[in-house]
Amino acid sequence: MNKSIYIILALVGILAMDSCSDDEFLSGNPDMELGAGKVSALYGDSLPFTIKASDVDVPLSTLKAKLFYGEELVSETVIRTKTSGSDYTGKVFVPYYPNVIDGRATLKFVLQNIHFTTTEMEREVVLSRPDFPYVTLVDEMGEEYLMKRQSLYNYSVTGRFPQDMKAYFKTPKVGENGNELTFGWDNENQLAEGKNVDPITFSGTEAEPYEVTFNVLTYAVSPLVNVLFDGEKMIAQDANTYLIQKSFTQGQSIVVVGIDLDGWWINPDYFRKESNGTLTFLPVDGKYRVVANMKQKYFSVTRMNGDKEATLSDDGHGAIWLMGWGVGSPSLDYQFGWNAGNNYSISEIAPKKYQFTGVAGPEHGSSIGQRFRYDYIGCKFFYQNNWGGELSKNNRLTVVESSKALIKVIDEGNDDGNIVLADGVTLEEGATYVLTVDLTAGNDKGTVSLEKISDGEVKPQPTLVQTLYFDFGSKTSGRGELTEGIDKNNHYWNNICNNNVGTGDAAKYADAGTVYSPLFNSDNVPTEYKLTLDVRFSTNGMDGAGGLMSPQEELLGDFAIKSVTEDYFYTENGENKDRSFTFSGLDKEKGYKFYIFGSRGTADTRIVNYIMSGSNDYTGELQTSGTNCGGDGINQNIKNICESDIIYPDGNGKIKFTLEKKVGNYAALNALKIEEYTNVK
Repeated sequence: MNKSIYIILALVGILAMDSCSDDEFLSGNPDMELGAGKVSALYGDSLPFTIKASDVDVPLSTLKAKLFYGEELVSETVIRTKTSGSDYTGKVFVPYYPNVIDGRATLKFVLQNIHFTTTEMEREVVLSRPDFPYVTLVDEMGEEYLMKRQSLYNYSVTGRFPQDMKAYFKTPKVGENGNELTFGWDNENQLAEGKNVDPITFSGTEAEPYEVTFNVLTYAVSPLVNVLFDGEKMIAQDANTYLIQKSFTQGQSIVVVGIDLDGWWINPDYFRKESNGTLTFLPVDGKYRVVANMKQKYFSVTRMNGDKEATLSDDGHGAIWLMGWGVGSPSLDYQFGWNAGNNYSISEIAPKKYQFTGVAGPEHGSSIGQRFRYDYIGCKFFYQNNWGGELSKNNRLTVVESSKALIKVIDEGNDDGNIVLADGVTLEEGATYVLTVDLTAGNDKGTVSLEKISDGEVKPQPTLVQTLYFDFGSKTSGRGELTEGIDKNNHYWNNICNNNVGTGDAAKYADAGTVYSPLFNSDNVPTEYKLTLDVRFSTNGMDGAGGLMSPQEELLGDFAIKSVTEDYFYTENGENKDRSFTFSGLDKEKGYKFYIFGSRGTADTRIVNYIMSGSNDYTGELQTSGTNCGGDGINQNIKNICESDIIYPDGNGKIKFTLEKKVGNYAALNALKIEEYTNVK
């Protein structure tokens, strides 16, 4: 029996050896011939190649074209190869990098068969930088500006751009194999070429034209926001936020460069703004993360422990984190809620004492700095920016005697430790309060207080100064009518209409950059205000189709004018999601309330967001179209009007009005009314 086993094993060994011998014999012999193809290219090219690939013994698998800059593999193309003796064509991208001059690259071809046998072939590629005849600056609305070549690699354009303009660069194709290249911020906040880059934020003076420049060799661009905080550069996280992490000492004077702090809200628990423009740091010594929000104009601050967010230590130092409703920052539009990780780091204003200061305000439409809801508070303190350790009744958190008239601590159920307003109490709207936690007696003997430190201002009621009406649509015969002269309500209208030169459908457009000025109020008195189209808009079709032809006064009030509702501006299918125009020359000491009507007869459901952006923002929506949306058998809006909060112009006296497609492929705007108010600030 044992002898038989040895014989079988010996036979198996012989067969295995024979099998190995067959594999070696069938390893194959991949072979390549380089056909017509360029051996020189421009950076940014898609370099074409043709390879005749063959293997007479073993089927082929893949052909790889690898491009090396020195020893670094920078680009690769893989082609499936099926038929021996066939020509295979492809392209390999030649990356465009900064500060790389004309030079040499290595193009390596690797042919592999199904038995993983490979053969390689290399070619030297002579590379040159393209000389672009021009570069295009493209803003966030898709508008393009020609940047002329000033010298080798340098391009510029001068215009009346927004103060903070978001845009990217685009080059034309150069040469037979060139590509259109796009430049912007990559995910490491470096300027880079690529299809998925983010826009660059340029910072200039909107009141005057300013120059945007781009060097396609060094990637130097200007004018950028360059922010120094206490002498160190803040790192751009995206187009609107800049960050720095460093240690500060209590009472330290901080100089901020690159930000005009006029108009910024300064968090009173972390900084004090001095008359010379510097900031004084208020909390205890430690490491902090400071984030500058360039859009909303405030600094958010977080206590750090090394590179991690700080927690409350056993000795009472570190960080206390606030969660809940009725409290928010920088305003009540950003209440903390109960989302773990969304807690707020309270300032340790003195050893083991923490404070949160804010003005009492409304839940909706609050101003920056209004951080206490005047009619409701339900919040809790945590040891960390998450669920876990917390200050509660069980930890003997008590309300100081002087604050029991304002707040109490709940001591039961899941709400144990929640800070709420005392029964029947509301805060004085506009007054300033400070919420303080004192742990000097120990973390398990903490006290909490809420004190009013200043009365609210008695503000006069807003007073209506004037009203402006706008009819959006066409002046072209067959499309709609202008609303001319005084209407039945004794109002005059501004006609915002098409102006494109042409006939037929070509005449339906209102061109980007069109300025409607002067704008007249409802009494036909001219104002200093202007309306400028940021992008091109369309007006409804040759037959005026889709508008509301029979508006009812009992439903629409002063909008019930046929020449107003029958035509409209709209954004077309395939156009950018957001389309906008801008009001300028507005009075920065006044506020503006918008009333918007949109209607288009179609069974398609269309919902539009109307966004007004100045120093504050408002978004409202209307369903303009859809089956029975206006009643049985009526497929358009016949009564609903979007009414905004009071919007304040930005620092340049501007308010941007945007149409955003929320549902559907089109967005319509028929009419707009703006009321101007004084006594609003």
